[in-house]
Amino acid sequence: MSELGIEPTYIGKNESLKFIVPTELFRMKLQSDDKIDREISKKYSKYIQDTFNGFQEARKTKYGNENNNKTETTSEFWQNFEKKSKELGVDLIGYTPIIEDFVFYNLKVFGRNAIILGMEMEWDEIKTAPSINCSIEAFRVYYELGEITIQLTEYLKELGYKSEAHHPFGGKFLFPPHAVAARLGIKGRNGLVITPEFGPRQRWAIISTDAEIPTPIKKDLKWLEDYCKECGACIRGCKGGAAYETPIYHDDSPVITHIDRSKCIESLINNNYCSYCLKICPQGNPKNN
Repeated sequence: MSELGIEPTYIGKNESLKFIVPTELFRMKLQSDDKIDREISKKYSKYIQDTFNGFQEARKTKYGNENNNKTETTSEFWQNFEKKSKELGVDLIGYTPIIEDFVFYNLKVFGRNAIILGMEMEWDEIKTAPSINCSIEAFRVYYELGEITIQLTEYLKELGYKSEAHHPFGGKFLFPPHAVAARLGIKGRNGLVITPEFGPRQRWAIISTDAEIPTPIKKDLKWLEDYCKECGACIRGCKGGAAYETPIYHDDSPVITHIDRSKCIESLINNNYCSYCLKICPQGNPKNN
């Protein structure tokens, strides 16, 4: 029995998959040839700090589940949940069982199913990447989606369903394989999820829960897979040279490595949170959709 008085549903067993908080990002400073407006700087700093605080709060949502034993749901239940989610600002919603192979090593997950939540990053800001405005937009969505995820998790808990929030800045398992399993998009060549709605321009968060979930809607995304396979703009244009032309497959793990993390982090720090890969993907440009 865990310290919470309930058993975790999963404990990560993949020793090659360990969660590392990219604390370097919290030391980022806005860079510009022009004088940076003081209010813009304050807004940026607030989003970063609020993102970090939200990440910490999300980790606390595992508490308070001791008496949450409900599992049964109805189609009406999920219609109401989705309506509530979209009213709060969620753009994409999907469902899939938790994929145990992608749980970070030694982390405890509470809940057997995943509710995937996606929020768009606005094109008018992303198209300026790398820039101050793009960086602010990235952290705005981290913060806002994180707060919504916590709110929806507490809502499920109040209804009696064991649930835990996994913040968009980092959860206890990899988000992209779950978004792909829920048929919300495909895995792009640089490891990002590409959706028909926004290309790579969304952040993801997940709620793990014991609530019975709807069957994922089947979508034909082969056209998107074929397009991405032939495109390669994200590989050629990566500012940090971090994207691998050929991804690395591991004998002892289902995880596929698409980018050199150290190079990506360096580019994020040196290029106003970079995000150039979000800009150059043709599927992310609304004019192409």
